[in-house]
Amino acid sequence: MFLSLVGVLVLALLGTCIETARYTACAGSGTEILRTGTEALLTEYSRPLYDHYGLFFLENTGESYEKVIASYAGDGLKNSTGILDFLGGELESLQVAKKTLAGDEGAEALQKEITAYMERYVTGNMLKKFLKKMSLFSGSEEKAEQIEKTVDEEKEDKKLDERILRLMQLVDGVRISRSGSVSVGEYFAKKFTTKKEFTGSDFGVQEATVWNAMKRRINSSPAKWKDRDSDILIKIQNVREKTEEAIAEGERLRRDYAGGKHSDMAARVIQGLPSLEGNRRVLKRSEEILRDHSLEEKEKRRMLKSVWEDYDTSSLSFDYSGVESAGGEDASPLKALGDAIGGGLLHLVCTKEVSKKGIKKEDHYAKYYKQETGEKVDCSDRVEKLTRDEEAKLGGVLGEVGSYAMEEFSLDEYITKIFPSYLEEKQGEKPGLTEGFPEASNGSGNPGETPEGTQKEWKRALDYGWEYVVSGKKSDEDNLESVLSRILLLRTVTNFAAIIADGSKRAEAFAAAVAVVGFTGLTFLIRFTQTLILIAWSFVESMTDVAALLMKKHVPLVKTSKQIKTTFAEIFLLTKEAITGRAARYEDEKKSSFGYREYLLVFMAMTPAAISRYRVMDLIDSDMKKNGYDGFSIGKCAFDLEVEAGFCFPCRFFRLPGVSRILNRNPEGYGYHCKIRAGYL
Repeated sequence: MFLSLVGVLVLALLGTCIETARYTACAGSGTEILRTGTEALLTEYSRPLYDHYGLFFLENTGESYEKVIASYAGDGLKNSTGILDFLGGELESLQVAKKTLAGDEGAEALQKEITAYMERYVTGNMLKKFLKKMSLFSGSEEKAEQIEKTVDEEKEDKKLDERILRLMQLVDGVRISRSGSVSVGEYFAKKFTTKKEFTGSDFGVQEATVWNAMKRRINSSPAKWKDRDSDILIKIQNVREKTEEAIAEGERLRRDYAGGKHSDMAARVIQGLPSLEGNRRVLKRSEEILRDHSLEEKEKRRMLKSVWEDYDTSSLSFDYSGVESAGGEDASPLKALGDAIGGGLLHLVCTKEVSKKGIKKEDHYAKYYKQETGEKVDCSDRVEKLTRDEEAKLGGVLGEVGSYAMEEFSLDEYITKIFPSYLEEKQGEKPGLTEGFPEASNGSGNPGETPEGTQKEWKRALDYGWEYVVSGKKSDEDNLESVLSRILLLRTVTNFAAIIADGSKRAEAFAAAVAVVGFTGLTFLIRFTQTLILIAWSFVESMTDVAALLMKKHVPLVKTSKQIKTTFAEIFLLTKEAITGRAARYEDEKKSSFGYREYLLVFMAMTPAAISRYRVMDLIDSDMKKNGYDGFSIGKCAFDLEVEAGFCFPCRFFRLPGVSRILNRNPEGYGYHCKIRAGYL
């Protein structure tokens, strides 16, 4: 009896130990079964995405992930209820608790895939060389800011000369258009004369062109009051108002002059300003006399004659020299530049046909994830500001680099490898995946499946993928225009430094400024116009540079004055033939050249990495839809999964009759819960 009792206890203890060991084995088996099922699901990656872009992502095809994992997991569970089935159990629950989509966290999953793929292509030495090239642009923003500051300061200074121009209109009535024509308004401060015979000298006007236009507006009623016209009172009132406006403008001129600014003409004008106040008193007293009905006509004439003896038309005078030689607006490079580039930059610099392709939505994923895409550079807008608003906006082209390391470099190199650009066509190819990757399939997305057994050409929604990553606009045309605009603005800054350093070029610009403005005495206005002309010259030279880059020519990153291809006369030759003709003078591109591709890489480096990744996703989505995968969305593709599962394993040794009686219980089984994470890297 004692031995039987001890034997049962030993048997129970042995069963417990075995069952515990079995439980541990079942737990490990359950975890592995769950991992195997999840990884089996990951083998169903999007095949077209892999074939054409080298990326592993799990596409949501409609069937739930849980159902697919459960199906694979079921094959690993032992369903037999035999006593020797030590690892048999059942899957009671399964849930995908969390999944990382391609666009989550700034599209970091996409970055990991790209970095892993590009490890075979990029090296640290390549990154160092690129960073060295990019350093050549250090200081570019500072130079642009200095140019803008110079223009702003000169624009502020020229306000003094603008006040003089305004006084010319108020005092002499003279308006000189940019075309060089002279006109005189109906009313102005010097409209009246007390002389029956008068000349330009009586009004301080020596220039014949101006005097011929002005003398037709002079009123001589104060010289013969007995013959005065019936509207003389109204005319005097209008002239008085112009005189008062001139006095106010003169006070502003005096204030600006006192602020330390000076002009050759300003000092003489300021000396003559007191005559306006005397004339205003004459005009005001004349109004009072003419309105006084108690005075006899003879007495009025006597009083008016006495009052008008103080009317002064010669003390305040302006320098109109240079009016006859004014070239006017048509002689201005600013106008030529504005007219030419108003229709866009592409028709002036592109020698081959520009793609007309476009997509429905730009920056779709960036907007979905609420990423700030920043201001998009528009050269046409900058040129318009220069020619119309006299504002030089050359900065803000590069932006900030931030941390640029191997990951970001791999991303940019991936973009240039996989997607086409204006100069690097990849239409119809298996882009970038010809080394070590299987051929593309036009199938349903399942590995190895190719409907109809044919190989289709991979179509592109946009032919200029690089440019889209940089610019983020809807059409190839707009993206290319934006990129070329940025290159143009960068080149303008460096070319301006070369042009302004040349004394002969500065002299040509000064002569043109004198011709355009028309008044050699307006120093600040001439200087400001000269600066704008030099900037316009730099713009035109930069258009030649851009055309040369598109022709794969060697364009020095920083030029000397001798390397400037555009002469002053050629600033007005803004046709495609003229620009591309000058561009053809450059040597062919060398291995060391900083070409179109390098500019694009610099712009990509300046683009926030998250924005670049989201734009890559835009391109992939658009391409997939273009090739018939209408329901595809990389934004819904998973990179890794966190899966939870619950298993139930039946008891084996605890259910032996002897053990059950000793334990006084009859357990059917026990549960096990586990969590695993599986992904592509």
